[in-house]
Amino acid sequence: MARTAKAPVKITGKVKRDPVPADLHFPEVRDVAEHLHFNPEHGRIWLEDQRMVLLHAESFYGMRSELVARFGLDAARGVITRMGYGAGCRDAEFAKRLRGDASAFEAFAVGPQLHALKGMAEIRLQQFRMEVSTGQISSEFVFHDSFEVDQPVGKTLMSHQGACWMLAGYASGYASAFMGKSILVREVECRACGALQCRAVARPVEDWPDADRDLDDLHPFVEKAPTAPAARESQRRLARLSRNASPSDMNAPIGGSMAFSTILHQINRVAPTRATVLLLGESGVGKSLFARELHDRSPRKNRDFVAVNCAAIPNDLLESELFGADRGAFTGAHVSRGGRFELADGGTLFLDEVATLSLTAQGKLLRVLQTGEFERLGSTRTRKADVRVIAATNADLAKSIREGAFRQDLFYRLNVFPILIPPLRERRDDIPLLIGHYLARFSRLHARRLPGMTPRALAALLDHDWPGNVRELENVLERGVILAEEGQPLDRSHLFAATGEFNHRTLELGHAGELVAPNRETRPDAAAADALQAVGAWLHGKEEALDLPATQDRLALAALARAKGNVSLAARQLGLTRAQLEYRVKKIRARQPR
Repeated sequence: MARTAKAPVKITGKVKRDPVPADLHFPEVRDVAEHLHFNPEHGRIWLEDQRMVLLHAESFYGMRSELVARFGLDAARGVITRMGYGAGCRDAEFAKRLRGDASAFEAFAVGPQLHALKGMAEIRLQQFRMEVSTGQISSEFVFHDSFEVDQPVGKTLMSHQGACWMLAGYASGYASAFMGKSILVREVECRACGALQCRAVARPVEDWPDADRDLDDLHPFVEKAPTAPAARESQRRLARLSRNASPSDMNAPIGGSMAFSTILHQINRVAPTRATVLLLGESGVGKSLFARELHDRSPRKNRDFVAVNCAAIPNDLLESELFGADRGAFTGAHVSRGGRFELADGGTLFLDEVATLSLTAQGKLLRVLQTGEFERLGSTRTRKADVRVIAATNADLAKSIREGAFRQDLFYRLNVFPILIPPLRERRDDIPLLIGHYLARFSRLHARRLPGMTPRALAALLDHDWPGNVRELENVLERGVILAEEGQPLDRSHLFAATGEFNHRTLELGHAGELVAPNRETRPDAAAADALQAVGAWLHGKEEALDLPATQDRLALAALARAKGNVSLAARQLGLTRAQLEYRVKKIRARQPR
């Protein structure tokens, strides 16, 4: 049923206006900008671990006009509002991680600052009151220079309502996720309607007597959380890992990319069957973890999962390892013993590096796959085993067949249900979840307390090509946890200390908004040494006067560089509040020549 057009927006009755305190100003934006990284070579932009895109405003206007023309004004507004709402929710989580130890207002300010950083609008506060403990917020602000009103959706259509749909949706989502309760941000004046400014009001939903007409645009998005099932499952595992990790959680595959979801979908389809599965992929992509996952999702999950690395067993022992040996079958065989097939009876046998099997072993394996029968080495008695076989290789089996190193008939038996696991460089969206998994794992293992990692460390991990895939990422993060200082974030130098091998393709925002290389190191020791030298000279009477403000400035910059740009950490080291240090740094940079 079509919805009726909304009436002109007005605020009625007495409104308590809480003026913005004189000392309440948005903090320095550098800590937010440092999490924005650009990789022109790979076509990726990241805000922390979230992928971003640059979009022509004209393209947005065209899409909006198309939605209005095809589906009507109400439906178009709902879609775009929900787009903004979802982005706001994600950014609120980022704000809590970034400024979790700052004041509530400084943390909340990340949202308005991201508005500006993304080119959406400048947020200018007019009235502001916020009490996080009670979930109360009352704010009036202006979307100054909003990108959404540069080309409104037709003057006739916009005559009764504002055009800042995405901005209002973003603000509602951000405030709701940040405060932990439903906050509605409504645009009450808009330049698209002839007003002098785009003004919005934020209040809890219950404080709006007619909130339902706006919630129609928001609730569908909230009810349909856009997180992929694979990502939700991985996030649940990470939550369990952070509380009390079980062995199954520690060794389960982690990911949330489309490629990862495709793999899990294939595993779910084949797991209930008896089909042989062939896992393909480069070394280190996690084939053994996916094999175990397949077993755990199958009806055989309560029986044994037996893994064999075929490349680690000498050829002359491989047959006895797989099929067993009777007493006297070879020198040293003093007792009869079963092989891996017998151990896995009723369960799953995982044959890793299957391409390294000898031709003789391949022939016996082919017979087991065809009939379920085999003989121990040195025995003529035929035995049976109910075994589900999962094989894995990083070799090019087609090439091995051409060279006569692998039996073609065995390949056809193994290739019943092939699953290709892409390399990590082709599923970079899995990297943030893997980072969280391994940081939690190695922090527990090595009894270290680390608050996370620096923006440039995260950028290096997201940008690296990972020739060793997940195994390489695991090793890099374990090394980083060991090298990092207790209570300090992981930095790029901790991760790549041994080899120094990481990509330099990523760019970040410079102070003037330009893209610059992130590998320009600061030297906190030089600034600190200058400050101490000045104090020492004054104490020993070598200087009649001490330039105290200049010395304090040097120490402030030294602490900020030593803390890798972490303002809160640097402030704690200096015994200052975050606001005090930010104010001082802002004054220092204002005096520096441009």
